[in-house]
This record gives sequence, structure tokens and C-alpha cells, in this order.
Amino acid sequence: MIAPDAARVGVFSRGLVKTLRGCAFLDYPVVFDPHPDDPRIALTAGWGCKPSGEKAAAFAAERGIPCVRLEDGFLRSVGLGAFGAPPLSLAIDDRGIYYDASQPSQLEALLNQADLSPDLLARAARLRSLIADHHLSKYNHAPDAAEGLIPSTGRPRVLLLDQTAGDASIRCGLANEDTFRNLLTAARDENPEADLYVKTHPDVIAGKKRSALAFARSEPGLAWIAADVSPPSLLRQVDRVYTVTSQMGFEATLLGKPVSCFGLPFYAGWGITDDRLSCARRTRRRTVLEILAAAYILYPRYVDPKTGQRCEVERVAEYLATARSIGPRRSIVSRLFVRWRA
Repeated sequence: MIAPDAARVGVFSRGLVKTLRGCAFLDYPVVFDPHPDDPRIALTAGWGCKPSGEKAAAFAAERGIPCVRLEDGFLRSVGLGAFGAPPLSLAIDDRGIYYDASQPSQLEALLNQADLSPDLLARAARLRSLIADHHLSKYNHAPDAAEGLIPSTGRPRVLLLDQTAGDASIRCGLANEDTFRNLLTAARDENPEADLYVKTHPDVIAGKKRSALAFARSEPGLAWIAADVSPPSLLRQVDRVYTVTSQMGFEATLLGKPVSCFGLPFYAGWGITDDRLSCARRTRRRTVLEILAAAYILYPRYVDPKTGQRCEVERVAEYLATARSIGPRRSIVSRLFVRWRA
């Protein structure tokens, strides 16, 4: 038995060491690339399905100790992680990780099994209002979309959500490049009278990643939203959303938008979306509010942006709302453009 004050967490990524030091996401200090015989290692931690996650799992299995998989939470930060903004929330999962539909996760177990109390659902309702009122998302650096960015023409307005090519959430969401081709075909076939828009991922806009919908750049009849705006402010202007596994699809359900999923993100399979894949493990029907309560309140851990100590989701949401109110909340026109392919 390891004394609590001597216990350590073994990690295998220098980036993860940097993320975890100085904040209270985990219960013990971290040790990078520990020796296999280090007696202090009480558990290991790795990043999702990435190599550090696989190495952490292998080390833990050999030692007979627990392993947790980590991933950014759904209300992550003001700035982009790609530019080094530290996370204010982390999913910490001892079964899998939320975006990996090929195996169970702690979030999936919560949604299958947990009885969510009226008090918890009341918290979720208040959180939903905070997210909607202040246009909160995973990243919160982007200004609001200008009113009328997606004009009301009398035709339905359909938004296709781009993602970053090769992202683990695509593969682990049981999708691939062909899935995005199927999404585009279905959006056209199912909405012949609609205007189709593509929302480019912020990491693609920032030049850090490639677009999963890059093949469609030469396709006619698509409008590309080619600047970074807050997702909820854009979602308010559309009538329907098509996605593979993007978190933005869940944010659309928070605003009451119909969403079609072509992969298996964490929010699919519970009855709130039009799903083109199924998951036999997801056995209950859940409401949007119940999924919000499980995924945003119960599942991740949060740290106070001022102290680095553990806190509740409301503290982080209120901080992000304040940050948006004094900075990026204002609408933009000059930096934003929509390009049509006629």
C-alpha cells in the first residue's frame, strides 16, 4: 500500500506533464516516464487514444495498477489549445474516453445507469442558459458572428460541420474520410431547396490542422464560413446541422436545432439526434438536459482559473462568460467572410 503523500501518477508525455503540473486535476503529483519498478506509481494517465494513452495503459496493465485516459473538457478555455492555452477542464476516465465509441467510457456508463436528481437537472438548466446567453463553447476566444451572416432567404439554412483531418475523434467515432463524403451527399439529397454552409474548424483557420472537408472546396453550391466565430452565435442562424462527431453538434442541440450525426459522438445514440450509426451499448433514452448534466457537470473535472484548485463547472462557465463579455463577444464583419462556390 502506497502512502497517499508518497503516491505519484506516471505519465508518458511531456506536454501532459506541463498540463498537469500546477493544477489540481489529479490527486497526486506526476512523474514523467517512470521506471517500471518505481514503487510510488499508484496509477498512470495518458492522453485519450494517443500514444501516451496507450503507453500508460500498457504500463498500468504490467504493474496491475489503474490507468486513466485524459481529454479536454467541453468548456476548455478562452484561447485555443493549439496556441498553448491551458485547459480549465479535463475528462478523466478510467474505462475509456468519451469520444471513443469502440469501447465503453465512464460518460457512457453515467448515461446508461445514473439516475439524475432534480437538483442536478436544475443545475444543468442554469448551465444551459449560461452557455446559450453567453455563447460559450470549448474555446471562447472568437467573437460573435455578425447578425445576418447567414441571411434569411426564405430557404432552409443547413450547416455542415468541418473537423480536422485525422483527428482521433473521427476514427474513434467509427468514421473516416468517406463519412464526410456521405455527409455532404446526404445534406444535398435531403435538403434540395436549402442553402448549404460549411463551418471550418478553428484549428484549420489558425493554420494548425487540415480540413476533413478539404475535398469539397471545389464543389459548387457551398458557402464556406472562413473565419473564427463563436459556435453558438453561428448556430442560432441556421435551421439544421449535419456533423460527423463534432462537439458543435451537441451545442446545436442545446439551442434546439435538429442534428444529424454520421459518426458516433458522445451525444449520439440517446435519442436526441438523427443518427446514421447505432451503438448497442447505449441503451437508455436521454434528454438534452440529462446529457448536459452528465457530460458537463458529472464527467469532467474543473480547476479555478485563478488558483488552479478544483472547482465546479459553474465557476469556469462564469469566468468564460466574463472573459467573453470584455473581449471577443463583439460581433465582427471585417474579419469575417463567406465565400460561395457558384
